[in-house]
Amino acid sequence: MVDTATLTITNRIKTGRNPEQLLVAGDKLYVANSGGYSPPNYERTVSVINLHTEQETRRIEAGINLHRMALDADGDLYVTSRGDYYTIPSRIYVIDTHADTVRRTLDIAASNLCIRNGLAYIYSVEWSYITGGNTISYTLLNTKDETVLDRSFITDGTERNIKIPYGIAVDPDTEDVYVTDAKDYVTPGTLHCYNKQGIRKWSVITGDIPAHFVFLKNN
Repeated sequence: MVDTATLTITNRIKTGRNPEQLLVAGDKLYVANSGGYSPPNYERTVSVINLHTEQETRRIEAGINLHRMALDADGDLYVTSRGDYYTIPSRIYVIDTHADTVRRTLDIAASNLCIRNGLAYIYSVEWSYITGGNTISYTLLNTKDETVLDRSFITDGTERNIKIPYGIAVDPDTEDVYVTDAKDYVTPGTLHCYNKQGIRKWSVITGDIPAHFVFLKNN
């Protein structure tokens, strides 16, 4: 942990191997552990950190090779698993943050997701060493009943222009959906903006491998 006023390290907290993403829910910090640098011996836990004591209190057993996380309005934590790239597919694990237990496993491939107003916007770039290629998909999930809607969050067919989706965000005011394309990882990427009906509004070239977003609003 770092004191932002002095930029000094105040504490080091042990987690699982190769921690990937952090997310705060209430007075707890959740850490997705992947073990991704030691395949096939992947990690399969989410570390739970008490923010008052700054100690790891438990590890929640979930799927292997965990990666991204998002929290819904009911306190459920959605954690993506990348699988083993062979026979174990990518999935989503739903953790009840009140009980700190896995409540449900969703057979939905997911590389990243963003949750807004009861909807989870999910994309997947699922690599397979068996086929030697990626399977790309886009999913819209109702988080209230955890059912997949009968349409993608991109509805105009322009997803075929996205080579490697690499980042996603939803504008909290307009509910526009932003998706980045990393393309070949060595040339400038593209940012696409879609309205909440799934129709592309505009696109713009970015730097290499665009991945994350921050919304700054003028008052």
